[in-house]
Amino acid sequence: MPAMHSIGGSNSACSLAANDSEMVVMTVSISRSVVALLRSGQSVSRFWLRRVVTAILLSAHLLAGAAENAPLLRIETGTHTASIRSLAVDADGQIMLTASDDKTARLWRLSDGQPIGVLRPPIGPGNEGKLYAAALTPQGDLAAVGGWSADNDVYIFRRESGAMRLRLSGMPNVINHLTFSPDGKMLAVALWGGHGIRVFTSRNAWSSAALLGEDSAYGGDSYSVSFSSDGRRLTSTAYDGYVRVYEITASGLSLIAKTRVSGGQHPFAARFSPDGKFLAVGFEDAGRVAVVKADDLTPAYSPDIRGLSDGNLTSVAWSPDGNTLYAAGTSRKRASEHVLRRWDDGGRGAFTDVTVAGDSVTGLAALPDQRVVFAAADASWGIVDAKGAVSYRQTVPLADFRANWSGFGIQQARHAIGFAYGFGGRHPALFDLDNQVLILQDAALPKQAVGGKGLEVSEWKDSQKPLINGQAVALEPGEMSVSTSVSAAGDAAALGSNWFVRLFDANGRELWRTATPAPCWAVDIDNSDPAKPWVVAALGDGTIRWYRRQDGAEQLALFPHEDRQRWVMWTPDGRFSASQDGDGLVGWHVNRGPDQSAEFLPVARFSERYYNPPAIAAVLSPPKASPASPPPKMADLRKGINLPPSVTLLTPEAEKLAKNGRLRLEIVANDRGSGVDEIRLYHNGKIVADTAAIKTTRTAGKGHVIKVYDVPLEAGKNVFRALALGSDRTESEAIERAIEYAASDQRARLYVLVVGINSYRNAVLNLSFSVPDAQGMARFFRNNYGRLFKDVKVDEIYNNDATQTNIRSRLKELREARPDDVVVVYLAGHGETLNEDWMFIPYDLVTPERPEVLQRDGISSRELAEAVKMIPAQKLMVIIDACKSGAATISFRGLEERRALAQLSRSTGTHMIAATTKDQPASELDALGHGVFTYTLLEGLMGKAASGEKDVTARKLMVFVEQAMPELTRRYRSEEQYPVVSSNGMDFPLALH
Repeated sequence: MPAMHSIGGSNSACSLAANDSEMVVMTVSISRSVVALLRSGQSVSRFWLRRVVTAILLSAHLLAGAAENAPLLRIETGTHTASIRSLAVDADGQIMLTASDDKTARLWRLSDGQPIGVLRPPIGPGNEGKLYAAALTPQGDLAAVGGWSADNDVYIFRRESGAMRLRLSGMPNVINHLTFSPDGKMLAVALWGGHGIRVFTSRNAWSSAALLGEDSAYGGDSYSVSFSSDGRRLTSTAYDGYVRVYEITASGLSLIAKTRVSGGQHPFAARFSPDGKFLAVGFEDAGRVAVVKADDLTPAYSPDIRGLSDGNLTSVAWSPDGNTLYAAGTSRKRASEHVLRRWDDGGRGAFTDVTVAGDSVTGLAALPDQRVVFAAADASWGIVDAKGAVSYRQTVPLADFRANWSGFGIQQARHAIGFAYGFGGRHPALFDLDNQVLILQDAALPKQAVGGKGLEVSEWKDSQKPLINGQAVALEPGEMSVSTSVSAAGDAAALGSNWFVRLFDANGRELWRTATPAPCWAVDIDNSDPAKPWVVAALGDGTIRWYRRQDGAEQLALFPHEDRQRWVMWTPDGRFSASQDGDGLVGWHVNRGPDQSAEFLPVARFSERYYNPPAIAAVLSPPKASPASPPPKMADLRKGINLPPSVTLLTPEAEKLAKNGRLRLEIVANDRGSGVDEIRLYHNGKIVADTAAIKTTRTAGKGHVIKVYDVPLEAGKNVFRALALGSDRTESEAIERAIEYAASDQRARLYVLVVGINSYRNAVLNLSFSVPDAQGMARFFRNNYGRLFKDVKVDEIYNNDATQTNIRSRLKELREARPDDVVVVYLAGHGETLNEDWMFIPYDLVTPERPEVLQRDGISSRELAEAVKMIPAQKLMVIIDACKSGAATISFRGLEERRALAQLSRSTGTHMIAATTKDQPASELDALGHGVFTYTLLEGLMGKAASGEKDVTARKLMVFVEQAMPELTRRYRSEEQYPVVSSNGMDFPLALH
């Protein structure tokens, strides 16, 4: 046995040698890469995956290097998005850890299945950072994960904080499996490539570790390791066919038994029974479980496997009392019905089967209360209760683009991408690229053309030998084509595979190929115009991506969440557009060195500078003319991100509130590379004005900033949220604290400010709708406040009274509102965009086509935001109905205003509904009495937005307007119009019926 020596977190060279007989392989997702086998109904074993298919993926273009410092865009849905490879639970069965091919490890609370943390080791392109192994200490305070990394690292994290405690580096190959001993003081590691196992020990709660022992005399990959319940023995399984049992002593490991267990050629998992007398062994190449005696590995008995299809049982577990034995793997009774088999009497008795997953089961763990948790290759996991029913299931929230070849692609009738959320084209949808809105469809989308003039792609479905005009196309070994599209002109064919999207000319010559992060289930060459430069692909990670036809460079991506509401769209350099709450679905993974946990920054935290719907639209359809003032060039976030400040929120008087109901809060912001430019405090969602800050202290260099607020408390729950912005305007992670305050709850007042301008000083700008629309809103609130509010104050400004000075003055008067009051601001008139601002045009602004005049005499969205910040009311809605003046030099899209107005809502914590139009057809006023937007608002306020309940809240009204307005505008304007909707802050009622 080797001498005991220290292993710490220092850098080590990667131990992959060019002459290694066994090389590390990338593992492909069972569910969505091994296409042919899955669709044929055959079972897929991990043995086949690793040995036959994935070993040949080590060609240079797919090998990953060390984790890089360059930020990487990653999808974040709150769950795993790729195969779960391993799971572990604490001794009390309260917490579960899962590790995945998506390069994250996640922590779950098993009482309700809720996520409680994400562990992020350093990652890189390709396979770098994929996690194959997970372990929890029995106390659940530390988590260990490992998999594919350049230094073959094992990362140990503090469970509660997510901070990395220790890195064990320099293993000779990829980490396949990890497990802690029952006392949490030893960690066993199973290694790939015939390098066997290692056992580490720690005397200081894993601040450091030492190698206790190892056995490298293996003839193949080691698949699993497991301790006996007393921690004195260790068992392992390996591809060489042997099950091994070791005795653990203070000096190392002592091999006490080694044998080929009957039942299969390749034992995959072995687990000690709770009393330590037996080992249950599952196999990768057989649907059997063998139970052997733990002391000498001689056969004990064989559990009944009748009724299972061909496949395997790679995962095994014992109930804590040893009375029930569990097994699962690729075995199933029917297609997509993978079962968990439970045997009574420790595997000697009768069995019952529970259908648990639609894909291979990759992990099992028994809980103290007779429940068992499982994980699967389709990224799902669940809990089976003591009665044998699945009591909880967590599924992957990705659209499934498979088997929808003809229903995917650019819809030629409109500038939109058609796709479906479900397998085979179920739940079809359109994404309108001009308006950037998601439109669900009731019926299947029109079929897309898949053939061109004289160009035919054949034998491409789940094929390693597709043909173009009868000529074979050369693919990589193990690569399978799964989708194709032919240009309308017949001059090009696109081919999607499990690894690439490729473009060929009419002679079958490859023009380019681009690696994809997931299988390319559908592909389309934009056939609406032969000059259009796009190849569009629907991938297995739930994204739709646009590749430049010229060279295959990715230019744009869309992620439509499976909930069929949220979406986010981004460019590779970081600019994005998103639906409400969609800006948390993708973000930047930032490595912080090999010995620190990485950081994840959702794109929402870059909103001030990188939320840019017009820029997203310009990628696919550039404006016909350049704007008068080109937008500032933004830094490419792929080249580096300075971490935003960290924030601490202190409430020293939280337990001893002043008698007048006020609270002093101290916010501390620390520079982490981008400086500290601003500190913000939100109270129940609404920003707190700087006038409430009683002290601000900055250290030299602005690296440490303290800001102290004195704020009044509301009756009931008070939620405070603090954040800081760096000099690049990137937001920190927000810190929240909730405080209950017992006080009498007073009825709120309603404040309404309406501005409507039909007649401008410059008659060329005159409108027809604005005054009757504003009057209608004022009339509604004046006549319908009594059931909700103590009283109402309606302030109306029309036509020549709506000067810049008067509007500013009336906005200032709203500062008399109390924090528990409700404020509604309604503006109707002309609006324009100027650089990154939206400008409301008052009566006395004569020449809005002159930027300097518009800047000087208009009311900007930034000015509105500052005015809103100064209003004490926490429940505030801004409604804007604006018509374009015609002064803009760029073609109208309706997206220019969206950026500025959404930023107003986000920065202030208010609700925003806005509509901007090119013109106002007289038919609307004649038929509806109002413009379409205000008519829709009033319909919602009068009850249609109540959703079957009595109250109309701010968010209910926003949802109603989003759904109803497009249909009305299509009727009266012959084209759909979509409002700008941004909901921030608490929800609150506006009307009661």
